Amino acid sequence: MSKTQTIGKVLKETASISVKCEKCGYRPKYKGHKWCGRCIAVWQRKQKSNDLAERIICNIVEPLYWNAKMEDLTEELRDKLESLEEGRDVFFYGPVDTGKTYTMAALIRKYIYEGYECARINFDDFCLKVRSAMSPASKMTEWDMIEPMKNVDKLFIDDLGLRSKQETDFAYVTFYSLLNKRQERLLPTFISSNKGIDRLIEAFDSRIASRLDMALIIEMKSEGHRKKRWIKRE
Repeated sequence: MSKTQTIGKVLKETASISVKCEKCGYRPKYKGHKWCGRCIAVWQRKQKSNDLAERIICNIVEPLYWNAKMEDLTEELRDKLESLEEGRDVFFYGPVDTGKTYTMAALIRKYIYEGYECARINFDDFCLKVRSAMSPASKMTEWDMIEPMKNVDKLFIDDLGLRSKQETDFAYVTFYSLLNKRQERLLPTFISSNKGIDRLIEAFDSRIASRLDMALIIEMKSEGHRKKRWIKRE
């Protein structure tokens, strides 16, 4: 066999060997393992005690929503969320008091118990916090605050686009940077807003809407005062 044939055979055999994680199917395997490093970390966190899981949930979710559970959602909404494709974003929109924050809290509980690392931010509050890093007295940089949000397994952004007028350039850049990088890394982002995609175009611009084109879009509708369509009622 010639040297050229030998090289061709080696390349062919190498190409047939999958280097992708056998669990998620798109990240490279961690050396010596069948899964990628992220999937291994998720499995390890899943082994934690219920007490630790509850403490993590209480650190992420506001007290009003500590007990939010997937079982409290309607079957229709629960089915949509439990059949999500890996890495797909979700965009909840609708008026106040239609269950957006409650639903995201229920998802956080579900994912924490499954071993995923979750983070939740209120968008306006997060922008203010990042801007505070510009102060000479700050011990953290903008990078310190934004980069962890780009790499967490599941990121929840509450109350996007609350302003009645156009968002600031700073808010646009912050949100676009987060969403764009997370999509490149195939990490899902869960977003709630009182505005639909068409109104987000007015608040930001069409590039934001284009980034949400592939998201699962769920409209949360109210049916009377404080009655939630998507959440079971006793």
